[in-house]
Amino acid sequence: MLVSIKKLSELTGRHRQTIAKNLVDLLAVDGEKGAKLYDSQQALPLIYAVDNLEAARAEQARSQAALNKVREETLRKQRIPLDLVISVHDQVLQAMSATLKAAKDKVLTVDLINQIFADFRAIPAKLKW
Repeated sequence: MLVSIKKLSELTGRHRQTIAKNLVDLLAVDGEKGAKLYDSQQALPLIYAVDNLEAARAEQARSQAALNKVREETLRKQRIPLDLVISVHDQVLQAMSATLKAAKDKVLTVDLINQIFADFRAIPAKLKW
C-alpha cells in the first residue's frame, strides 16, 4: 500500500521530518499535489528501525549490568563483614569479662562503672570501618 509521509506520521506518531530522514534512501512514487508516496511494507521497518531494536536492548542490558555492579559495590561498602563483627564482639566480651573478674569482691565504685561503660563505648573504634 502506498502512503505519504504525512499519513505515516499520523499512523506512527512520529514527526514528519524524522520519517523523511528514515526514508531518504527508499524509492518514492509521485502522488497528488507533489506528495511522495512510499510502499508501507518497506517504509515501516525503516521508520521503526527493527535492526536497531536488538542493539538498543543489548545496550540496555549492558547498562543495567553496570548499574547493578555499582549498587553491589555501594552495598558492600555499607555492610560490615560478619567475620569482623564476630571478632570484635568476642574481643569486647573478653575485655568486659576481664574487667568484671578484676572487680570481683570489690565495691562497684563510680570509677569502675565508668570504666565498664567506656569499654562499651570503644566498640565502634574497634570495628575499623
